[in-house]
Amino acid sequence: MHDPHLLVGIVALLAIVQSVFGMGILVFGTPTLLLMGYDFTSVLGLLLPASVSISAVQAGSARRRAVPAAERVTMVICAIAVLVSLAMLVRLNLKARADLLIGVAMLSAAAMRYSSRLQTRLRKFVHARSRLYVGAMGVVHGLTNMGGALLAVYAASRYDDKHAVRAAISRYYLLFGAIQLGTLALLRPAALSVQGVAMAPVAVAIYFAVGNVLFAHAGAPLYERAMTAFIGVYGAVVLAKTLVFA
Repeated sequence: MHDPHLLVGIVALLAIVQSVFGMGILVFGTPTLLLMGYDFTSVLGLLLPASVSISAVQAGSARRRAVPAAERVTMVICAIAVLVSLAMLVRLNLKARADLLIGVAMLSAAAMRYSSRLQTRLRKFVHARSRLYVGAMGVVHGLTNMGGALLAVYAASRYDDKHAVRAAISRYYLLFGAIQLGTLALLRPAALSVQGVAMAPVAVAIYFAVGNVLFAHAGAPLYERAMTAFIGVYGAVVLAKTLVFA
């Protein structure tokens, strides 16, 4: 029997992280709940409503920021990749293990962000292969719920302004979540629960009361360093998840 109060505490804490960086509930919540004994589809049902709610608020607050035409195309590519890969996972009970590769890539990306020369190369790589990159990102997210790893690198490589970075992440995360919830509702409705839905208003309340206040007061240099640290910690969490669930 899982403690509902512990679940609320975990979501509330991670809601602060997602309020600042645009992601956090799925990033850290997925391995945490798996360690607690939840199965993968139950994890989705519990965490997605809260994650989608914050992403919707963030995307709505950034609606005046124009979405580049090229990014609209990449979002469609990403959406198709998430839909197909998640549907295959649910229907065929697949188990994807891209964790090791993702974790190493995240730690490498964090290290590269400390070097202006390497950071320039990373930006060029993401720009040159953006469609392939987001397609792979969609597949990874559909199969593992950890596509945010690649999304963090993508957004931080394409944008400099903290508002633009968070806006881009929230758009993709809202897209991810909507597709995942729709797929679960059609193919695995038992994974959706009242408890998961109840997490949504809690997460939104935390966003307005704490998380967005921290984001507003974070200067550009501090946010840049924090994003680099976030990417590195994310990579470490993914690697730890790989070792635990090997």
